[in-house]
Amino acid sequence: MKSLHKLISTPDLTYRYQVVDSSGFPEIALTLLAHDLQKSLSASSVPLYMREIISIANWARTDRVASAHGWTIFGTPQEVRALVREYLTVGAHCKVTVRADLCGLKVSYINATNGTRVNVRTLLSALKRLYDFLIVNDRYSFPNPMVHEDAAKVRSELREQHRISIRTLRGRDPMPSESGVDERSGIRLSENYFRFIQQEWKPQTIDDPEFPHVVQEAGRRFGWKLREFCVSRTLFESGARISEAVGLTALDWAQAGFRNVLQSRNKGSFGLRTKTIMISNPTTKLYRRYFDNDVHGRAAVDRQRLRLGALAAIYRANPQHLENVPLFLTEQGMPLTAKLFREQYWKPALSAVGIDADPHQARHWFVTNALRNIDRTCKDEASRARRRQELIQYMSWNSGERTLRSYDHIRREATFHSRLEIIHKEMRRRERQSQAPSSASSPQSIQVATAAAERSNQDLAFLLGEDDDD
Repeated sequence: MKSLHKLISTPDLTYRYQVVDSSGFPEIALTLLAHDLQKSLSASSVPLYMREIISIANWARTDRVASAHGWTIFGTPQEVRALVREYLTVGAHCKVTVRADLCGLKVSYINATNGTRVNVRTLLSALKRLYDFLIVNDRYSFPNPMVHEDAAKVRSELREQHRISIRTLRGRDPMPSESGVDERSGIRLSENYFRFIQQEWKPQTIDDPEFPHVVQEAGRRFGWKLREFCVSRTLFESGARISEAVGLTALDWAQAGFRNVLQSRNKGSFGLRTKTIMISNPTTKLYRRYFDNDVHGRAAVDRQRLRLGALAAIYRANPQHLENVPLFLTEQGMPLTAKLFREQYWKPALSAVGIDADPHQARHWFVTNALRNIDRTCKDEASRARRRQELIQYMSWNSGERTLRSYDHIRREATFHSRLEIIHKEMRRRERQSQAPSSASSPQSIQVATAAAERSNQDLAFLLGEDDDD
């Protein structure tokens, strides 16, 4: 029997994770990789990446085709690609299609199916990191099999063609992409040989208007302080991402005169402060109270002992100094992170009252309610379209119309589910009536029963898509 590998946790040793075979002997290369991944991944992500690598490595030892060809994860690029393709189709039950991309590179596109039980995205990312690590440490003498060998050449050619086009049209070289002066080429350049086709994104809409209140009450019971209430209210009132909310600085607040409008880093614009978020006036007052409170607020842990009154003077003298002053601090006086807020405050508070919800669902709640408000208040299609564009601009979506279509689809589906429940209740009511004992049937009662049956059949035909109406 061939020896298989497994990942073990050794928290008291220098190497937090080790990969060993069935005899207990370590797999040196994979153990070193697990140690290196801790520098760039969260503690929870390292075992996920390693288990995907170990799964394909073990599968290669047991699969008849892979064993017959001698394919392993340490083989040549051609062998590795053949192994990955075989594993994805046979072991992971994915659909793999080989075709040229927009740049003419022949690559493999991967579709997950209902039978897929592996995280394809994590697998591909883990393998790419594996070969990058092995190559840097002289443990793999070939190019990275997960990277197309012609990708760099094609990317260079496309960029040169774009530069020539801009120079021909405008007599100068193109400006940096983040400036927004010159249009983008519209071609997404990927160097990956295996590409996971993006599955349709479905937002998790929340229609309950009381959801923010439920979260606030859960936080109160859990013992949230001013900072946690400020962050959670910001999520619901502005629709901001959790990273955008906790990443706010004193400069973001000062630019609007410390009122209810703040600048924020936008995840969709490479972290640039291109986004404006708006909170309510009561939440603005809560911000002020949190900033200056010496017991339960920011002032209690701020090493610089800054107060709100000092920020205005600093802003007038040197605005950029406030860019390094985070609004929300930890108990140790360090910048609050999304991970810390989520794992130490949000999830424990909601779990204590039996609620399973991520902070990002506050963003979905915001969008769902904004769309409902637009539909309720707009009197014509023109105003509705204008308001939807305003929402897209406020949310800073790169693909706004597609995102809104996803929300529209989910909302229509929820509406139809409600309609189905009504139809089911009516069907059940009629069924009970038909089963109830009755006197001898008259011609009139038979006609009524026949008409009711025809209406019921029409309802069922509609649900099954068998009605004649187009």
